[in-house]
Amino acid sequence: MTDGIHTAPDGELYPAFRTVALAAPTARAVVGYDGTESTYAELLAAVDAAAGELAARFGPRDVLGLAVDDPFTFLSLYLAAARLGIVTVLLDSRLSASERRHNAARFDVSLLAVDQQPYPGRGAFALRAVEDAERHRARAATGYAPGDWVVHCTSGSTGEPKGIVMSQAAIGARVRLWGGELELTPDDVVLCPLPLAHCHGIDVLTLPALLAGATVVFARGGRLTGRGLARQIDRNGVTLMSGLPVLYQLLTQARQLPPAWARSLRTVISGSAPLGLDTQERFHERFGVPLRQVYGLSEIGVICFDRTYVGHGSIGTPVAGVEWRLEPVPDGTGREPLHELYVRGPALARGYYHDPASSAEMFEDGWLRTRDLVRADRDGWYVRGRLSGFINVAGNKVGPLQVEAALRRCPGVLDSAVVGVTDAGQTERVAALLVADDGFDLTEVRRLLGERLLSYQLPQRYEITSAIPRTPLGKTDYAAVRRLMHAQEGSTQ
Repeated sequence: MTDGIHTAPDGELYPAFRTVALAAPTARAVVGYDGTESTYAELLAAVDAAAGELAARFGPRDVLGLAVDDPFTFLSLYLAAARLGIVTVLLDSRLSASERRHNAARFDVSLLAVDQQPYPGRGAFALRAVEDAERHRARAATGYAPGDWVVHCTSGSTGEPKGIVMSQAAIGARVRLWGGELELTPDDVVLCPLPLAHCHGIDVLTLPALLAGATVVFARGGRLTGRGLARQIDRNGVTLMSGLPVLYQLLTQARQLPPAWARSLRTVISGSAPLGLDTQERFHERFGVPLRQVYGLSEIGVICFDRTYVGHGSIGTPVAGVEWRLEPVPDGTGREPLHELYVRGPALARGYYHDPASSAEMFEDGWLRTRDLVRADRDGWYVRGRLSGFINVAGNKVGPLQVEAALRRCPGVLDSAVVGVTDAGQTERVAALLVADDGFDLTEVRRLLGERLLSYQLPQRYEITSAIPRTPLGKTDYAAVRRLMHAQEGSTQ
């Protein structure tokens, strides 16, 4: 493929994986959702077979939509696309048919890879042409640039998906640099409880592990219980895991866990959503393993890591390969020095597909504007919230994350989500949605918050629910929280 949008791969993913696989062909590479084990030789053979099928089907302007659920099959197609330099859009296999069609059209996918049904086993997939494929090919020819390789899908504030466009060199850089931080070896067993279509699943966990010759154990994070997660870690001898905070909440709240289930763990990481200080402290106290926080964005990968375990909610300090600068932002009170974080480096994405306005807003002269506000201390950095996520209470900016953390430290509060709601006078107020147990006492919660927060940070509304709304990935769904607060307005004060 020498014309159109496909170019020779400018990264080292396939050659690096092939070198590892040939050096240790019988080593265990992947453990699937059902416990099926695959060696490096088997995965390499599947990659090469998939590359042959893709090469026979793809023209110079075709874009692959990868919407596969099975990890072994996903990886065989992903690495095959890397070998061939085919532009590949990573689509969450959990999307509905209409959502999949919408995203395929949004990012000009012409051929879609899905799990073959009925499911015949590892490595089996079906390639389907999408509607209006020829129109997509024409748009792709001008929308994608030479060197573009993979597209991660995200959502903007309006819910319209954005496509983060990256070269194979950028993916290779983020995997290589982050892998160096983790110091993985072939003896490691890495648990991946996240979808491979998400950068946390593929870039942060799976690729660094495979290129180190380690084993990756896959689990469906959305279906795990605390006991089930502990059993899987114990059964597979997991040495490193990373996931969203909700997984660690499940573990800290679980009862009757297997004895010494955490004995093999050497590194436990939380990322992709803010980690509550209460969860971090309870995990360390109960299991004796530090829960370290990682911070990053899909546009550049990992930015900060609490490598020395500062704890106390710290995201640590920037990792190797990330340049940064801090731009002062007033918090409305002058009590805490806050800065907006800008970053750049070899792992940075090119921009958003066919979205020049968003690209111009977030990518400035080679820098990524994170829109996250941080407090930078000598021992570690702390995220105080999103620039657009602060609640404006009579001119004072309230960070929801700080209020949520204070709430979760109160007796009887199991989980919390804090949003701004507008009253009849169009004044924004702090509102808290809580999951509580029998020990919950609103009067006591208010008393404790009065000791820990400033007066304008105190919630003016409280609502109780059985579970905090989550996105499919496990993050707090703040839009759903606002809808729920609106529907329940006035039920609890």
